[in-house]
Amino acid sequence: MEIYIDGYCPESLIKGELVEMRLNKDDFWESEATGLQMIVFPPFATILRWRGKGKFRQSSDVASNSLVGLVMTEANQEVGKEIFPDEESIINNNFELERYLGKIYNSKKELDATTFNP
Repeated sequence: MEIYIDGYCPESLIKGELVEMRLNKDDFWESEATGLQMIVFPPFATILRWRGKGKFRQSSDVASNSLVGLVMTEANQEVGKEIFPDEESIINNNFELERYLGKIYNSKKELDATTFNP
């Protein structure tokens, strides 16, 4: 049974905290507390593999006002497709969510450093 996004930070929710996600300057939804980033490609909400920098848009709305009922997925790992959902990697429970969160990098630069570039 997949997990559906309700607009709040999924990482904070598993810790029992209700934290808003707001649009950042890169047009990703970012947690105000953890930097966790998501992007939406309905019917999917994809957790990106790197954290944001806390640079939010001035007039950004919060995700809880508009993102409800989307299926949570891991991000595609193919180079150049890192922001797209991996439709085969739907997050089904908190255990899978915690496992995936453990693989998220602190920055895009850190993620890129792990990628082989011929």
